[in-house]
Amino acid sequence: MLRAVLLLLLAGPAFAEDQNPEGEYGGVQPGQKKPEAKKPKRPVSKGTLSWIGFETKNGPEVFFQSIAPFEVTQRLDKGVLVVSLGGLTKLGHNTWRPIDTRFFETTISRIVARKRGKGIEVRIAFKSGKQAAQGTVRTATEADGMYYAYLSFGGGGEAAVKEK
Repeated sequence: MLRAVLLLLLAGPAFAEDQNPEGEYGGVQPGQKKPEAKKPKRPVSKGTLSWIGFETKNGPEVFFQSIAPFEVTQRLDKGVLVVSLGGLTKLGHNTWRPIDTRFFETTISRIVARKRGKGIEVRIAFKSGKQAAQGTVRTATEADGMYYAYLSFGGGGEAAVKEK
């Protein structure tokens, strides 16, 4: 047993060559085809929100992915943007998990999706209620064959940690 542990320690982590340098994002990008998996995954059913993403480009951008087109409506409720996704009735794998964005230099602090009645509601919280605003909506069917709705919010925001 000790010999096996010693060999593992000397060999180092098996995934070291797959890591990105510090500060470089190595995750997935919306609209890009995924590498072929060894085991084919079961396709997501129609009416399912399959992915929620967040990017910082020219300001924060939140995007939603599904297999088929859906409607996006927005309203402000006490400093929170409430986004209703019409035509979607199910949350996909892990889309129910909150996205904590407060450490990015944007106005958005948290994104949470929940099933409400017969649809999906996404609540986008801002670092300050005064910063709450509706996003600019853009939709597209991307190269991966999935339908995306993008909500763009102009400009950056306050840094999460102020330097002195």
